[in-house]
Amino acid sequence: MVYSARRSGRSCARRSLVAALLAVLAGACADSPAAQDRARRLLGARTWGYQLTGYGPARLGPVAASGFDLVVIDAGDDDGMPWPPAELGAARTRTGQPERLLLGYLSIGAAESYRAYWQAGWAQRPPAWLLAEDPDWPGNFDVAYWHPQWQATALGSLDRLMESGFDGAYLDLVDAFERHPQRAGARDEMIDWVCRVAAHARARDPQFLIVPQNAPDLIREARYVPCVDALGHEETFMYAMNTPTEPGRQARLLAEFARWKAHGKPVFTVEYADREALIGPLYARARAAGLVPYVTVRAADVLTPGR
Repeated sequence: MVYSARRSGRSCARRSLVAALLAVLAGACADSPAAQDRARRLLGARTWGYQLTGYGPARLGPVAASGFDLVVIDAGDDDGMPWPPAELGAARTRTGQPERLLLGYLSIGAAESYRAYWQAGWAQRPPAWLLAEDPDWPGNFDVAYWHPQWQATALGSLDRLMESGFDGAYLDLVDAFERHPQRAGARDEMIDWVCRVAAHARARDPQFLIVPQNAPDLIREARYVPCVDALGHEETFMYAMNTPTEPGRQARLLAEFARWKAHGKPVFTVEYADREALIGPLYARARAAGLVPYVTVRAADVLTPGR
């Protein structure tokens, strides 16, 4: 009720902020040859992989040895230390082929207790933006993603990711607005937040790629379109693990993906399955729909071979 009473006054400020962010995005991205090259490689990617933990002594060796055009990895190693730029460079290199793109994982809609920003005292006295722990993912907490202090915290993580030399950021929990049905502006605030992340990154590196995961319907909003370069999406055809999704869900998602492709933005899908009889058909079905598929395990702790 309090928020609703203040909403009309905040909406004008929001429109002004987003207009300024879009101006930064347009100026940063317009004519840079490097930006065009990276965006062209993203559009041309036909294979991708996804590993967020479990690197072990091999570290990024499996990434370097893979044939993937694009790989999403965590911002740091198993000890939470940022990847050295030289190590990312080695993982990016492919003999006789264009460099693979490396995207760093960044949660913008949840806080994680194993990140560098986490403070031990928050268990007793949480900051205003820190909400309930996710029962399905211990150590992950919902956040008031619209809160300035959380946004400053997440942008600090983005800065560290960029210092390592990633080609872009893979944004998770973009669909966190769905957890706040009581907040009238939650969806708009997430669009504002993603666009702020994009503007912040591209002011420093105009070719930096922004790939949100899930919430495909946000592309219906014109102001969201220039803020993002591609879509990542989970569980189009298969829930974790090995459980087919409903035909209605599949049809709805494929219709949303068509909007992304109409804007010239590729769609990278990830399915969770480990049964051989399921894996091949999943790749075939996704490719037939014009998607770039990857099939892995829910823990994302191994770089499974692509097809």
